[in-house]
Amino acid sequence: MNIGDIRCPSCGKPLTPVRLHCTACDLYVVGQFETDALAGLNSEDQALAIAFIRSFGSIKKLQEALGVSYPTARARLEKLVEKLNRGMKMDPSQSVVIEKLDKGEITVSEALEVL
Repeated sequence: MNIGDIRCPSCGKPLTPVRLHCTACDLYVVGQFETDALAGLNSEDQALAIAFIRSFGSIKKLQEALGVSYPTARARLEKLVEKLNRGMKMDPSQSVVIEKLDKGEITVSEALEVL
């Protein structure tokens, strides 16, 4: 079961993992655990992200793999990016760096140095 697919039956919000288990030695670890951005996605969105990576970032190859039109493939990716952006917490200084990167004012290397 994918943690990104699990929602609270009462309010519909994502549940937080609080218990881990090792089946080899029967050890349990209890606490509040954070999931990364990709693990928090549902199975369908994870599959889209994997397909995009396997397409080497080419929307054209992605559309062929999915059997959809280019605009449909692009729209799905845009929705995925929106979900990832909502799920990721950035402080204001990081937002400024991302905006500069989007505008082409700094390079990826320069952005990574700052972040």
